[in-house]
Amino acid sequence: MTSQVMFDAGKGPAGSPIVAGLPMPEFRRIGVEPISGACGCEISGVDLREPLDDQVLAEIMKAFEHFLVILFRDQKLTPEQHKAFSRHFGDITELPQAPTYDGHRDMQEVRREAHEPENVVPSFEHFHTDSPFLLRPPKCIVMRALEVPQWGGDTAFSNAYLVYEHMSDGLKALLDGLQVVYSGKDIWAKNEKLAPEKRLRLRESHDFTEDQLESIHPAVRVHPETGRKALFATTAYFKRFVGWSEEESRALLAYLQSLAQHLHYHCRVKWRKDTLIVWDNRFTLHRGIHDFKYERRHLIRTTVVGERPLGPADIAKS
Repeated sequence: MTSQVMFDAGKGPAGSPIVAGLPMPEFRRIGVEPISGACGCEISGVDLREPLDDQVLAEIMKAFEHFLVILFRDQKLTPEQHKAFSRHFGDITELPQAPTYDGHRDMQEVRREAHEPENVVPSFEHFHTDSPFLLRPPKCIVMRALEVPQWGGDTAFSNAYLVYEHMSDGLKALLDGLQVVYSGKDIWAKNEKLAPEKRLRLRESHDFTEDQLESIHPAVRVHPETGRKALFATTAYFKRFVGWSEEESRALLAYLQSLAQHLHYHCRVKWRKDTLIVWDNRFTLHRGIHDFKYERRHLIRTTVVGERPLGPADIAKS
């Protein structure tokens, strides 16, 4: 494995302000305002329709790595401009389950019409990561608002680094050795069994094989460059921990989910039209908040492919 800068939680220059668990970086070319003490920042002074010079792009990437969720306001982009910005983070990938947007196979939409029930959007009841059943789950999601309710409809994020770092040493040691079976094989069959008014809006067809819809990943994920560890056990598509029964697995997962609910790990993004956010799907959990009625909420997104998750055992072997 390539050389690492190993992470030491809580260490920094004396008196340095801490945000998102680390000393606040310095930014010279972009404006950066943290959304909360746990994660997330709003970036100003950037027009994503224009080419980004190397220094500006480097600072955007620094903010992304540090805050995990970055937000830009008033970015009226075409689909191609949206994709072009997304490619700064990596290659764009399709998803088998998410509805596509306006004929773009490599863009997805999250849409709830004013007359539709909350459950039509597969936003899940708990904090989760997207598509963990893939061999290489998404690195990040780049999402922009086309239409939002006047009030409500925010998206909340939980910093999975902080969730892990605040655990006891005993629980960390247990989780460091666990693997999770994630599967998206049965989501369509389950959906068909529901009453029509209770079904999720899913993509109708895809080119993924059955083998591509199930993977085993570590319950603790390690950043490939910094070595920082984060919880990677999520309810979405979860089947069980390897070597555990389903009942045992669900009991532990319920406790881990309760940790991710703690407000001191969170930030919350209020959408406005043409707001664009990028979130690190590897080291955060997220959920939409459907606290609105009789209004339309329409978001579009690209998904950037990630690396195969590394666990503590993989780092020990390198």
